[in-house]
Amino acid sequence: MKMEPPQEFPFPFPAYEIQKQFMRELYNCLEGGKLGLFESPTGTGKSLSVICGALKWLVDNQKHKKQELTSAIAEIDNKIKNCEKLSDDWFSVQTEQIQLNAEKQIFQAKLNAILEFEGERDKLKKIMESNKAAKTKATQKIKQQYRSLLKKSIDQDKMEEVGFGVCDTEKDLILDDLLSNSESSEDENKEKPIFKNTKIFFCSRTHSQLTQFVHELQRSPYSEDISVVPLSSRQNYCINKSVKKLKHVNLINETCLQLQRKKTTAKKEKDLKRSKTTNGCPFIPGDQKLLMAEILTNIQDIEEIMQKGQQNNTCPYYGSRKSIQNSQLILVPYNSILHKNTRVNLGIDLKENILIIDEAHNLLDAIEEMHSSVITGRNLFHCYSQLSQYQKKFESLFSAKSVLYLNQLSFCLKKFLILFGATTKSHPNDEVNKTIVPKLYNIEEFELLTEIDTVNIFKLLEFVKVSKLVHKLQGFVEQYGNSIQINEQSTTNSGMTEFLNSIKNKDIPTQEAASVMDTPNNNEEPTSNSLMAILSFLESLKSSCLDGRIYVLPGVTIGQGIIKFLLLNPAAHFHNIVEDARSVVLAGGTMEPMSEFIDQLFLMAGATTDRIVTFSCDHVIPKENIISNVVMRGPTGVEFEFSFHNRQNIKLLDELGRTLLNLCNIVPAGVVVFFPSYKFEDTVFKHLDKSGIISKISLKKYIYREPKLASQVSVILDQYAHSIKNSQTPRNGSLLFSVVGGKLSEGLNFSDDLGRCVIVVGLPYPNIKSLELQEKMKYLNENVKPDAGSKFYENSCMKAVNQCIGRSVRHINDYSTVVLLDKRYCHKIKALPQWIQRSVTINESFGSVISNIAKFFAVKKLNKFDL
Repeated sequence: MKMEPPQEFPFPFPAYEIQKQFMRELYNCLEGGKLGLFESPTGTGKSLSVICGALKWLVDNQKHKKQELTSAIAEIDNKIKNCEKLSDDWFSVQTEQIQLNAEKQIFQAKLNAILEFEGERDKLKKIMESNKAAKTKATQKIKQQYRSLLKKSIDQDKMEEVGFGVCDTEKDLILDDLLSNSESSEDENKEKPIFKNTKIFFCSRTHSQLTQFVHELQRSPYSEDISVVPLSSRQNYCINKSVKKLKHVNLINETCLQLQRKKTTAKKEKDLKRSKTTNGCPFIPGDQKLLMAEILTNIQDIEEIMQKGQQNNTCPYYGSRKSIQNSQLILVPYNSILHKNTRVNLGIDLKENILIIDEAHNLLDAIEEMHSSVITGRNLFHCYSQLSQYQKKFESLFSAKSVLYLNQLSFCLKKFLILFGATTKSHPNDEVNKTIVPKLYNIEEFELLTEIDTVNIFKLLEFVKVSKLVHKLQGFVEQYGNSIQINEQSTTNSGMTEFLNSIKNKDIPTQEAASVMDTPNNNEEPTSNSLMAILSFLESLKSSCLDGRIYVLPGVTIGQGIIKFLLLNPAAHFHNIVEDARSVVLAGGTMEPMSEFIDQLFLMAGATTDRIVTFSCDHVIPKENIISNVVMRGPTGVEFEFSFHNRQNIKLLDELGRTLLNLCNIVPAGVVVFFPSYKFEDTVFKHLDKSGIISKISLKKYIYREPKLASQVSVILDQYAHSIKNSQTPRNGSLLFSVVGGKLSEGLNFSDDLGRCVIVVGLPYPNIKSLELQEKMKYLNENVKPDAGSKFYENSCMKAVNQCIGRSVRHINDYSTVVLLDKRYCHKIKALPQWIQRSVTINESFGSVISNIAKFFAVKKLNKFDL
């Protein structure tokens, strides 16, 4: 029987009506096993609505299962009692009773399993209580002494070698031919769970967003009753410093697994200590049961769990993974769910479970980016040189199969270099032949062109995995990189030989090698990661021919050339999720156009239309707290149309300057201006500075610009906020120049005085001449709808605009203005968020804009004064 949503949901404070609607619709979606698209503007308490709506369903669902089983058992008991009364045939009565008891046993076993699952939390709490009682001062002192001795021992055994697996013998660098172990700890419990409860997987883009969600959970009505597990990669959870310092996630994963394979017998232990060779990670297994109790009985974020792991000298990564079985809510970043191999490796099973993806407005882009890959000419040179040195050193010790596959990998690298007109004798700094132009290929065309169709990519990648080539090659580079010599021919100052020497002698780089490494903007990856980039690209070639394209983009030099795999069909990697999960919910502040998710994701992933539901709620902000103006002309009547070809127009730039000056005079506190690109922002700023407008604006506002370096963002934001809070007459606040799609257009809040006005200059259309964009549009036209490509182009622009607009108002008492500077916005009103549409005014003259905004802030100032 279907459960109906309750009239009231537990909530930490009186819920708004739109929050109640959200929770009811979410409850129905989960109960009906639907695929939901939920739009709830930022500031409407979306996170709490998701928590309280989804967890209420989860609790009710488990109660409902228990009630159904209890009712079924009671019904069978009644049948057993009544069967003697209904029949005088002793044999038939006995037969029926045996059948009924068999049915009862099945139901009873299921009920017992549920009760046992529920009782597990109480057992874990007792473990926690026992542990606290055991922590006397004496035991704390003993543990402190033990940690001190352990640290001293590890220091003596050169901790930097623990986890990295630098080998004392050449034997450890030889490729393995045996089948690889699975991606799991050998100590991990392999038994199937007694009861597979329904779980909710909550997914967001970044760890910081998941941490915010943890804090919302902690203040929710379910904070004491729900078992929550934040999952993450080894890169985030590892507490073995020597492993974590490797930085690259693939290398950390391989090293962790390699350490676990180094388990030894007690007889060998003394010899190993004497030879200072590690026999595994010191944090595995440790007291995993205690860590699991910590995780499952207290809602904690990743950093808190890491601290608990360090205190208990046990691995947080495996502790969190083992906790999945007894959890109810699992928090995961995007890649852990959306990438199938990662999902499997983490032990995530979506079968009949719930998946909620938050901040899903860029989900299609995220899946495409996650499954796309890039290699550079420099990657190819680095990888080829390392493989050549490695093979030269150990070829006589390799099996015939290992030699075959290493040769195949080198063959692929050589063929890829040919795309840039290069050979293995070339140098990364050699200029690319100007006749080589950017070009797109489908996978089949690319494989035929490069002749790698003769290589079985599936078997080659399996060999790399089984042989542990990544780990072995990394160990080789670390141990022999400064001494190995390949070429005995006379050394010249150019070509591959010189490049090999520059890599080998890393401590004394040649002037030429140094200049290569110092070249800016060369899309270079660190040398140690080159093989991983190559393998990621080869993995992409396993995709369906229709789903992806290969983009070859020559650089100024061979080393700067790029070969990129582009995923065109994100639904190809969403099919299993839609098929397995009981329900999938995509939630975001701005999910329009929802048709994009329906057509390009759900339907192409195999869903039926009757399974898809949508929900969109209004903003909690009162209508009078937000006004939006489409500005067609500036103060002197110059029309605003910031098309790509019009952006150098001096008259238009002058008019923009006058507009910004006028707005800064009447808007208090913070003004954020978004430009279509960094290049245009730079053009505008330089022009306004030269014309004297910047100096005039600076009399009224402190001026800041979005930095190109991510590390500088927080510094600029702090300065921007500080100058608004502490502005002194005649200045009334600050002006911040930003870029659409940049570091400030998503994820950051310009609430209250930080964003009293958001100005968007022009429409941020992507470059229509881009081969990548043209191929994507062509693919959509052919596989979705005839006009899907043009809609995608329009939507790409307006989604970016909507994200900028959404930065301004963040809570019910906030107020702000939105100014759209371009006459083309007149035809884009329906593409704006609903809560913006209700307040849009199209202004033929600039005077009406100034009048509207001046009145708006006058009223707000009066209301503030009245309060």
